[in-house]
Amino acid sequence: MIINDDILLRLTKIELFSDFYPVDNEDNSRILKGLANVLSVENYKAGEEIIKEGNEGDTLYILYKGHVQVLRNTLSNEPFAVVNLSAEQNVFFGEIALIDKDTRSASVKAVSDCKVLGLTGKDFLSLCEKEQEFGFKVMFRIAVRLAQSLRRSTSDALTLYQALVEEVSGS
Repeated sequence: MIINDDILLRLTKIELFSDFYPVDNEDNSRILKGLANVLSVENYKAGEEIIKEGNEGDTLYILYKGHVQVLRNTLSNEPFAVVNLSAEQNVFFGEIALIDKDTRSASVKAVSDCKVLGLTGKDFLSLCEKEQEFGFKVMFRIAVRLAQSLRRSTSDALTLYQALVEEVSGS
């Protein structure tokens, strides 16, 4: 991958890597260049799937150009759109794959022609061994995201449970 200042600055706008701003700091620059060196560049045409729900994955994706739609399947296996995302939002998906090969919990489909940057779990762990500060900070950010997601899921489950209890009791 060709590394330039635009790519390095873009990486700092991604939540997981935002601790490595400013780019002109010598340590940050070294770490970000190490990251950029292991990223793959993948192109997807409009309509193509980047991630398929239920498949095993080992790659984090950063949306570099274009628009995607995140889809989930209902219990009757019907897809529904969860959210539309654009590269300008500095989004990424599949971060759990950095620490464990995961079963994808949603599909991500290209709405327009897209360019994504991919980081495999293997490359991430290798970089973490070389740059321990990088590993600590990124793992911390992943842990915070997981904690937030767990809190939302717990709240949603309680809301559904309460609605079910009220429906059953006739309230």
